Amino acid sequence: MTDLTAASKPFRLTGWHVLAMFGGLFAVMLAVNILFVVLALKTFSGETDHAYISGLKFNETLAANARQAELGWTMTLGLERPTGGGAVLEARLTDRSQQPLTGARLQGTIGRTTDANEDQVLSFTETAPGIYRAVIHQIRPGRWKFSASAKLEGAPQFSTETTLSLR
Repeated sequence: MTDLTAASKPFRLTGWHVLAMFGGLFAVMLAVNILFVVLALKTFSGETDHAYISGLKFNETLAANARQAELGWTMTLGLERPTGGGAVLEARLTDRSQQPLTGARLQGTIGRTTDANEDQVLSFTETAPGIYRAVIHQIRPGRWKFSASAKLEGAPQFSTETTLSLR
């Protein structure tokens, strides 16, 4: 037979309980912060690999941009998404009077805006006067950064960069 008259002691919140709750709270916060730092370092490669050197070459960059503006070249992009997860990127390169620029050596890259793991180098071939095409074998939906440079004999290098959203 049990004695129901001897009631158990009611719970009392003591200083040790409060200390344990604070310790647990800070342990959870520390674990979440460490997780966020690890994920951030894995997925974001940074703005540029050599920001200091880029800063030192800022005047050269301004001069190159001025030479490029004098050229008056423009590049328009088209994208075809056939089935299978790939894409065909078409770049149309024209001069100031909207005439096609033929014979340019066009190089490009496409990659995620936040992660360098999916960067791909694009190989362009001229399929018609001023129209350059590159095949991307596998590309997922989302936001992508595209950059390209074109070099034509006797002219300064043309560079462009834009962001693409793929569905």
